[in-house]
Amino acid sequence: MKKKLLTIFFVLTLMFGLTFTKFASTTTAAGYERAWYPISTMNITQIAYESFSHSNSNHIDAVGSSYAFAPFTGKIVNVSKSYGVALFQSIDKVYYPDGTLDYMTVQFMHGSNYSYWKSCLDNGTVIRQGTNFYKIGGVGAGGATVYPNHFDIGVRKGRTSSFSSSFSRFGNTFSFNAFYINPQKTTSIIKKGKVEPGNTVYNGAPRDYSNLWHKLGSTGSTSAINVKYQTYDDVNKAWLPNVSNAQDYAGIFGHDVDGVYANLSSGNIRYKVHVKGGSWSTEVKNRSNYAGTKGKPIDGLMMKTDTGKTIHYRVHLRRTGKWLPYVTGYNQNDSNNGFAGDFGQEIDAIQIYLK
Repeated sequence: MKKKLLTIFFVLTLMFGLTFTKFASTTTAAGYERAWYPISTMNITQIAYESFSHSNSNHIDAVGSSYAFAPFTGKIVNVSKSYGVALFQSIDKVYYPDGTLDYMTVQFMHGSNYSYWKSCLDNGTVIRQGTNFYKIGGVGAGGATVYPNHFDIGVRKGRTSSFSSSFSRFGNTFSFNAFYINPQKTTSIIKKGKVEPGNTVYNGAPRDYSNLWHKLGSTGSTSAINVKYQTYDDVNKAWLPNVSNAQDYAGIFGHDVDGVYANLSSGNIRYKVHVKGGSWSTEVKNRSNYAGTKGKPIDGLMMKTDTGKTIHYRVHLRRTGKWLPYVTGYNQNDSNNGFAGDFGQEIDAIQIYLK
């Protein structure tokens, strides 16, 4: 009986271990996100460069909920008990509403759950997009509560873990140029931001944000094309389940990929793989066949479509444990953007989307 219980315990441990590994890995495997306005109700009480307390600041003040949520998947990279400040930074690049792709660092100020942010900072905790993490308060100098509940938010395009000389001067871009309004998360809009009567706006900054915000799903083509793909696992000797777009990735970290299948919801996809120690495979169209050879790990991948949209694909290397950058080309002689991979380095996961 004891031996049987130990066997059951081992099996359960293995199952939960594999599940946890997969979940933990997906924190860095998401496709490029669009940053969301981080509170359930949009009610902006002071805009950038508005007289009173923002005359030299491009931050905004807002109320609307007890907590702010993560605008993207990221980590806390600095905290201050004084003024209740947390710097939250994306772990990958994000899309800005103007179409640029860059990292984003957001400064939240006046929050009241400092011990939680400090713990996240010390432990390198990854906070998923949309997760409540910042309790809105009225914290001022020295950590004392001196203001009515609200939060001040400033956005810096790029990465930094350093505070500016003054907390109020952290941002280098306007909030409406950084965040999308996600109607699934921001479910109520009271004020999008407008100068208060009698106040002044400096630096030639906008006085009314009503038509400056971008709503998630309102830009880009209305005819989205989805890509479905799967990989052959050399450890399990089986095809893994299909995944779609960059919502997940195909593969299991630590297990070599031997083959790839892919197709689109509309149009055609063509692709080939490079076998480690060998050569490029024959090009495959859709699921007429798979690219690769069972029992032989791949170390390169090329993909293209006839849809008019740009295909973005990347690979994860087993031995380094890292994702390589997304590529968009289809040229085996272009090691920069013509294919994904590093010859000699086995691939254990892939990720694809069209835009």
